Amino acid sequence: MRTYKQKRHSMMPIIALAVVIAAALVVVWIIMGRQPGNSGPPQGQKTELPQDKSGAQKTDPLPGGVVKQINKPAVIDYNELAKEGIIKDLMASRKKDLGVKDSVDLIVKSDEAFTVGGNTISMEKVIEQTFAGKGKVLEKELDESGAQKPVASATYGIYVVQPGDNIWNIHFRMLKDFYTRKGIHLGKTADEPKRSGISSGVGKILKFSETMVVTYNLKEKKITADINIIDPLSKVVIYNMDEVFALLEQIDFNHVDRLRFDGSNIWIPVH
Repeated sequence: MRTYKQKRHSMMPIIALAVVIAAALVVVWIIMGRQPGNSGPPQGQKTELPQDKSGAQKTDPLPGGVVKQINKPAVIDYNELAKEGIIKDLMASRKKDLGVKDSVDLIVKSDEAFTVGGNTISMEKVIEQTFAGKGKVLEKELDESGAQKPVASATYGIYVVQPGDNIWNIHFRMLKDFYTRKGIHLGKTADEPKRSGISSGVGKILKFSETMVVTYNLKEKKITADINIIDPLSKVVIYNMDEVFALLEQIDFNHVDRLRFDGSNIWIPVH
């Protein structure tokens, strides 16, 4: 009969062999896990999906699939202006940057939307309709994935028509806002014709501005051709602030009365 000590000595070679086999299996498992095409984590280990700018995890794409990110435009709510909050503060900041006050209610980017009452309007749709109204097609570029790129960034001023408004006074307020920023005061009669009956330079600018803006019917969700019929709270006047300010910057106000306007085009004198 073997003693416990003898039994222990006889088991040692078996134990040693088992340890060697186990170590060899671990080495093989590690090597296989690092082979090209098998770069995923070991089974049971979670992998964090990449995050977008908002911190939300992106969906793991299907093999061979093309990822197309859909960006929902931010919505600027006119109804929130009466409340203290993000929208009111954002509009105050954007107006300050442009140097405008009450001539517009909202400052909206081309990739945003705005809400008045229960109507939400995408600026991109307005831009598309504007091009279509001029017999043009808004061309959109595609990115590497084949998705459409956003419309080139632009800034728009939105004025919500109120009871008693007319298109001339709406434009005049915009013009006064611009020239106040320049340190130029426009009197109440600056837009009226001269004694000779000829339009003043300010009047010519206002007439031309009618060709630059868009009047949008909120209820029908389309651009209206008749700018003289303005229904309170059902229509908005939309300015492309970049275009309007670019035009006004070219005009030397000291020679504003030398402007010429033929009903569709305006000529700015060169000094």
